[in-house]
Amino acid sequence: MKYKNLLLAFCMLAGLAVLAQTPTVKPIADGNEKFLGSAWSSGQNTNFQNYWNQVTPENGGKWGSVEGTRGVMNWSTMDASYNLAKKYNMLFKAHTLIWGAQQPSWIANLDTASQRKEIEQWFSLQAARYPDMEYIDVVNEPLHNAPNGMLPWGATTKNVDYATALGGAGASGWDWIITSFRMARKYFPNSKLIINEYSVINSTTETQKYIKIIKLLQAENLIDGIGEQAHAFTTAGTSATTLKANLDALGATGLPIYLTEVDIDGATDLIQLNEMKRVFPVFWEHPSVKGITFWGFRVGLWRNDQKAYLINSNGTERPALKWLRAYVNNTLTMTQSIDLSFENDSSSTIIKGTSVNMIATVLPSNTTIPNITWSTNPTYRATIDSNGKLTALANGNVIVTATAWDGSGIKGTKTITITDPPTGLSEKLNTGFIKVFPNPAVNGKFTISGIENIERIELVNLVGEKVITYDNLKESSLNIQVNVPEGIYILNLSDGKQSVNKKIVIK
Repeated sequence: MKYKNLLLAFCMLAGLAVLAQTPTVKPIADGNEKFLGSAWSSGQNTNFQNYWNQVTPENGGKWGSVEGTRGVMNWSTMDASYNLAKKYNMLFKAHTLIWGAQQPSWIANLDTASQRKEIEQWFSLQAARYPDMEYIDVVNEPLHNAPNGMLPWGATTKNVDYATALGGAGASGWDWIITSFRMARKYFPNSKLIINEYSVINSTTETQKYIKIIKLLQAENLIDGIGEQAHAFTTAGTSATTLKANLDALGATGLPIYLTEVDIDGATDLIQLNEMKRVFPVFWEHPSVKGITFWGFRVGLWRNDQKAYLINSNGTERPALKWLRAYVNNTLTMTQSIDLSFENDSSSTIIKGTSVNMIATVLPSNTTIPNITWSTNPTYRATIDSNGKLTALANGNVIVTATAWDGSGIKGTKTITITDPPTGLSEKLNTGFIKVFPNPAVNGKFTISGIENIERIELVNLVGEKVITYDNLKESSLNIQVNVPEGIYILNLSDGKQSVNKKIVIK
């Protein structure tokens, strides 16, 4: 019995050790029937598994990256992304077997028979090294960037023509694609085979061209999914109606759709958030769309200049990413109210020529997107910056408004009265030009502002005993820290001509 107990204890410890080695993470789409992934590179690696449950190597799986020198295979980047996927139980999609761009330059110098042999070897080596790939982009960009000697948009050099080695245009017009998929089905019998293209769903014409190729592949049961990259240059400016209609047409083929290289540009956080809210639901809610892959999410991604990243360089998440997570998980919490106040002050009067920091309290406290936009009306009376710094320009009333970003339509407003600077000490105190905050003061710490031209400040208790005195002041504000019993105290302020008193509670 003693040895049985020891053996049982050992087995339990061994089991705990195995569990400890299996990371537990919950990416955004965890438990959802659709996957949400990202392109992977070393620059996109940090906490990748905390966000995504599908991975595509950005450049590491392209033929030109793996075999830049003939016969010398560099699988390091693809290995890293594949191993990451297996470690965290992510879906893995290879990208890409056949493409007109980023192919090995040396293949242009081979005859057709040698090209075909190299293509076969490229397929077979990848199949042997990665036996458990769920998805494969077999042919990438056949309409816009094919390996058939075409001149792609924006290029000055024609692509290499190795499509001839796969049958060229042939009787179907697309024999080289059909041959590529036949080979892929042979070497990757357990993977879902996908064709991938860009600038399709923004154009009915391009969608129909794409469908003709898809149907040729369907006729031989060679294709398992339709890839549409859905880059920002495709979706921006394209109506949701158009995007959905073309997704409907692709979905009518009966094949699942994968949005494979999504990015949402964002010159500002608000611009990116609004575009994410406009475009992403069209994709996520479409019944034929079974997965979405962002083409990077951190600074350094391919549309870095367009600020398509979802996480800032300091590691903070942009509002579009916060919204995305809540939307996918059905946990969006909308703004219900916005209350406006001055920093450390509840008054509604400020002096012309001065500035104050305004505070917007967004409720509920767990609002998904608590960001707001500030504005003033009329603008000639006061301006306000994006941080809520209000500057008074002219006498009169001005309405300050904070508008919620989340689309709730909630606004908070506050009417501010702007007046000329007070002249007397009593007027300065009564109009709030001189401020004492916080009041009550916690732990004897408080600030007095607006004390220009004040010569002396005294703090006295209720029996008239001086606690502390400041003379010959030249500051506009003064931070005070006193160690006194809790209670009510009196501040005496003097400018040499007049003296005034202000009650303060110290806790």
